[in-house]
Amino acid sequence: MERIKRQLDDIVDVNNNNKKQKTFATTNQFNFENLANEIIYDIFEYLDVYDIYYGFYHLNKRFKNLTIYSNLHCQVDISTTSKSNFESYYEDIIKPNKNRIKIFRLSNPFTIDLIFSPPRIICDFIQLENLILDNINSRYLNNIFKHLIYLPKLHSLTVSTIDNIPNPSSIFIQIFQLTKLKYCKIKYNEDGSPINFDECKQSSIEHLIIDSPFRYELFNKLLTCLPKLRHLSINYLTGSNYSEIDFYPILLKDLKSVSFGIYSIHFEEFKKLTENFFNSIESLRISTHNNSSYSHAKQWEELISSSMPNLHSFDLQNHYAGAMQKFLYSCLGGKFGSKFWTEKQWFFKNQDGDHKSSDNGLFFQ
Repeated sequence: MERIKRQLDDIVDVNNNNKKQKTFATTNQFNFENLANEIIYDIFEYLDVYDIYYGFYHLNKRFKNLTIYSNLHCQVDISTTSKSNFESYYEDIIKPNKNRIKIFRLSNPFTIDLIFSPPRIICDFIQLENLILDNINSRYLNNIFKHLIYLPKLHSLTVSTIDNIPNPSSIFIQIFQLTKLKYCKIKYNEDGSPINFDECKQSSIEHLIIDSPFRYELFNKLLTCLPKLRHLSINYLTGSNYSEIDFYPILLKDLKSVSFGIYSIHFEEFKKLTENFFNSIESLRISTHNNSSYSHAKQWEELISSSMPNLHSFDLQNHYAGAMQKFLYSCLGGKFGSKFWTEKQWFFKNQDGDHKSSDNGLFFQ
């Protein structure tokens, strides 16, 4: 009898434990849904926008609304997604939020096809501040730029094309018409056609990055259009050594930072740029390739003292290849150890390539 009672007690305990476990599991199941909207939005901050959409949009009406009206959709970054997935995301999320999106990045041609068909649709993005168009076909640019002028808050624009632009002048003309623009980064493939700035208006741009070949002789016309410029970066500044170009000076009192990747431009030609345009700069970054004319310490001392008195950050990188170039940099590098350089705490090094026996290397500060 005692044994039977003990067995019954054991069965009751097991059943009670099972009930507790089931109750606990059921409670967990509804825990997330019981959270306040503010807490769920906080959780959304740690998730990818796509994960939020695909994980919550189709659960129920509440989560659908939370997904649609999340502040995360003020920043849309469409980088890697399939066409079918993007189409549903566009219909469910982007369309209802057109007037709330502040940052918009498109990186696939088919996303641009959908959003800018017709191009005037971009006018509905009235809160847009930052537009990034990666890998765009140049045939879209004219129509898109025509409508960007109607966006009252657009102050940052990044454009890179996947094909050759037959007339790069038109890009600069239309970009410089955007009166609110402060930041612009542009990368284009060109077929060697000259850029004509004669039709360009003065621009409000303060930070300009040109990640494409740009001709040395165009500086006067470019800078005439940019009276408010603060930072200029040109990654492929090209020319021909000892080209006879006469520049006229332009006062750019706000220009503080300059960065150039220099190709086929002798130091004496670069000196003309500095004397005419860069008197106010505080930061200079130069990268050259097989051009030892930039490695004479004395000429740098004279140029900095006379034309760049406010310079406090100087980054010089001379990439070289070949035994003769290596020998020249080895001889010239020691001249950068004078009092002028040590007082500014600018120190230079000569670094060989992958192997000590290599004739390739880098002379840098």
